[in-house]
Amino acid sequence: MNAVARLCLLLLLAAGLAGCANIERHNAVPGRNFKEVRRFFVLRNLKDNHGIEERLVRALRARGFEVESGPETLQPATAQVVIGYEDRWAWDFSDHMVMLKLSARDPRAAFPYASVTYVKHVAFSTDAEAVVGQVLGELLASGGEPQKGKR
Repeated sequence: MNAVARLCLLLLLAAGLAGCANIERHNAVPGRNFKEVRRFFVLRNLKDNHGIEERLVRALRARGFEVESGPETLQPATAQVVIGYEDRWAWDFSDHMVMLKLSARDPRAAFPYASVTYVKHVAFSTDAEAVVGQVLGELLASGGEPQKGKR
């Protein structure tokens, strides 16, 4: 392979690797925080084919919170925050997550007061468990880092 072809291949590879993931926070209600929150309810998304609901439950429990999940009709009266999610995946010789949006709302409200969106522009596989943990951490930090493990 000549030098020009190698250079072109190297530039193409560098351009492919240059893309990155973006995380965008949106706080619809400034000043809202998770400091007093202990009990979460993860709202089931019927389009979830990749186990995001279970990953969110595990990630919240690992942070010391009480968590239940399911359809809205099974939401417990003790839930303090409802976590909703939307995920998108692409296939390029394997499934990979290209978007994950998490939102937090009051159990009696229809609209979220905080949301975080992860968007990945490069078609390289990223561990979904790691993405869920990172985006959940961003959501919890968006209103002030909660005091983990306190009841």
